[in-house]
Amino acid sequence: MRKITLFIFGLFALLLLVCSPAYAATNCPTVTKAEIAALFEQWDQSLQTGKPSEVAKNYADEAILVPTVSNKVRHTQPEIEDYFQRFLKLKPDGRIEEQNIQIYCDVAINSGIYAFAVVKDGQPSEVKARYTFVYHKVGDRWLIVDHHSSEMPEKTAKAA
Repeated sequence: MRKITLFIFGLFALLLLVCSPAYAATNCPTVTKAEIAALFEQWDQSLQTGKPSEVAKNYADEAILVPTVSNKVRHTQPEIEDYFQRFLKLKPDGRIEEQNIQIYCDVAINSGIYAFAVVKDGQPSEVKARYTFVYHKVGDRWLIVDHHSSEMPEKTAKAA
């Protein structure tokens, strides 16, 4: 009976250790907000290649894309590539206007407002949108597991 009690106590102590914040903190990847912010730049640079396959490399295999200029939610790599096949025709060049980064161990969230310079029907214009990128550390890379983007609901007047 004493051995069973010691075993249960030892198992309980091990569970407390493994589930403790101190243990979790030691097993979380080291990443800064600046490194997460740089993931947007990496993504935008992949847009500049004009190759949907390059853009799709930023997304995990099971990623979800809720895009700005499409009514269809994308659930697979081929669907994500299909979206970017169309979006890249606008020659998008993105920039962050506001970002808010939160890091939770091997998950990071970057949300805010971005703007894209685009060329539509030969005319340059700008599209502003709210965005959320959810990243997950997969192996040695941070990949997008969820990307939501929606055009701003209110049109903003340009500064005179």
